[in-house]
Amino acid sequence: MNRLLLLATGGTIAGCADDSATLNDYTAGVLGGDALLAAVPHLQDLATISVEQIASVDSADLLFAHWRALVARIRDAFAADPNLAGVVITHGTNTLEETAWLLQLLIDDPWPVVLVGAMRPATALSADGPLNLLQAVQVALSSEVRGHGVLVVMDGQIHAAQRVTKLATQGVGAFASPGSGALGWVDDVGVHLPVASGSRQVPFADLALPEQWPQVPIVYGCVEPEPLMLNACLNAGVAGLVFTGTGAGQLSAAERSVLQAWPGQRPLMLRANRCGSGPVHSHSEDERLGLLSAGSLNPQKARVLLLLAALAGWDRDQLDALITALP
Repeated sequence: MNRLLLLATGGTIAGCADDSATLNDYTAGVLGGDALLAAVPHLQDLATISVEQIASVDSADLLFAHWRALVARIRDAFAADPNLAGVVITHGTNTLEETAWLLQLLIDDPWPVVLVGAMRPATALSADGPLNLLQAVQVALSSEVRGHGVLVVMDGQIHAAQRVTKLATQGVGAFASPGSGALGWVDDVGVHLPVASGSRQVPFADLALPEQWPQVPIVYGCVEPEPLMLNACLNAGVAGLVFTGTGAGQLSAAERSVLQAWPGQRPLMLRANRCGSGPVHSHSEDERLGLLSAGSLNPQKARVLLLLAALAGWDRDQLDALITALP
């Protein structure tokens, strides 16, 4: 049979509440990966699945150390077992998209890495976790996913790591890919995906992740933002900054004034937007202020990219070239 590796990190999919009618007041990450697997007996007919517990946390409490462990384990698993069909990761939904995007930038392997979570705890009536897990395994075993990179499977939809985001706090259909839509879908008939076109870019495939990561805060745009926060970030010597700008990634006059007056070296800085969808295009002031547009990346994914760029020692031109090349 095909062999899969299941890496469990906790989250709502492994969460438990006091009774089956409780959907919001629960503890995430209670059940281990073995329990999630045992709850879906049909999985035993699909593949031989090895389970490893990377973490047992709410994904709001995920740490860089967990990311480092995931990347190392996935790299080692593919290198050690050329017959491994793929890796499935159970994950909390709050930061699932960030982990997916991180892995997309770091894992250079044609075999699938599929992330899956749930919007309802495992103890809930009509819990969505078991079906989501079954469908994630279906996707990981499908020949159609080869070359698509890291994928997210939620509510029967298959999303690309770059585009997917969580758009709602409740409901099983909380995930979407604004601007592009899902790549495909999965049901009891099978996996429905287009053939991957061309080779994908894995810019940090050889990057070794250290224990200590750089500081890359996100500054949120609003009416009359407080310059104190931006000055504090610059004075702290952060490695990067992401602006969640208003509209199409616009900074206020006050924020632009702080950057213009800053006497020191500017960190790598990206302009994303707070709208939820739509691109951020380059502006005539960007070069003068040391800014770059984040393209279609939302603020949290722009931060992931800046973290890796800072770890790799990239300059502004290298970062600009990568963002320009993103689809």
